[in-house]
Amino acid sequence: MGGIFKVRITQSAGEIHDLRYRFIWSAWLDGTLLGSGHAFDPDEALEQAQELVDPESVDDVVIERRGRFAN
Repeated sequence: MGGIFKVRITQSAGEIHDLRYRFIWSAWLDGTLLGSGHAFDPDEALEQAQELVDPESVDDVVIERRGRFAN
């Protein structure tokens, strides 16, 4: 039986000198933090987060976008 896999991706609001840190992300499975990191774009952030979980342990995926790119 799987759980809810939630990925929060936030675009940094400040001035970024190194674009590798433009998006920060965190990955959660049923309220438990699996990991966090940073990426150049939101797709890369999602890929990095998905590497932390076995697809068989996931029933639903929620992607929460925050910051200027959320609209």
